Amino acid sequence: MHDGKLIVVVSKVPERISKFTSNLRSFTSNFLFFSDVSSFLARRSQSDLLLIVIDDVDDDLDIDETLNVLRKVDEYRAAIIFVIVSEDGHDSGITALKAGSNDYLAFPLVDRELAARVRIHLNSYTRTNENFLPGCSLNDIYPLEDRVIIKSAVWYINHHISSVTNVSALSLHVGSSEKDINRAFRTHLGQTASAYMRAFRITKAKDLLVKTRFPIIQIAQEVGYSSSANFSTAFKNIVGMSPTQYRVENV
Repeated sequence: MHDGKLIVVVSKVPERISKFTSNLRSFTSNFLFFSDVSSFLARRSQSDLLLIVIDDVDDDLDIDETLNVLRKVDEYRAAIIFVIVSEDGHDSGITALKAGSNDYLAFPLVDRELAARVRIHLNSYTRTNENFLPGCSLNDIYPLEDRVIIKSAVWYINHHISSVTNVSALSLHVGSSEKDINRAFRTHLGQTASAYMRAFRITKAKDLLVKTRFPIIQIAQEVGYSSSANFSTAFKNIVGMSPTQYRVENV
């Protein structure tokens, strides 16, 4: 159990989702329910936020705006965000992924799959975020200006790989120019920011292929590719086999 961690559920019909929270008690016993995002934001919690579950079963949210608002709050940027959609809400789920959610579930699958998917995401992000740069301590980087650039860029890439498309887009979130980001990465990490992003996409994709049953199209979207064809081509160029072959050989 993640002691002190908090799970927040945003739903205008709390009882619709609350009956499933018992499945999440292996992660924490701390839950808060809010009827909308505004009321959630008005009460900044001091607890460490583990998960935000957003109920969009009625498809009445502007999910782009909702996720954009949440991801702009420093305390909530690293939280795992799940969006619950209607039974036939595949399009809404894809929109949520593109807007910055970590995953989505159709409502009929919540009882069976929510806890399992949360566990998968926790394990995946912990491993990739902590160990993707083995032997490299970002705290040893000087000058401090470069350390700030790299830490900010690495954090944003690791948590938003599904939506950050290139270094130009990354620069808008980091607050440094594309030139300065790439210079800092080359100097201290021996690679461009684009190379880091590409390697991180494939590393995370490998993990999802082995640890989940997500379809290839969903994994492609999770790691920031616009189509499964583009993802498969990039994966094969780097790994030497298709995502399907990799899954078969490593599961």
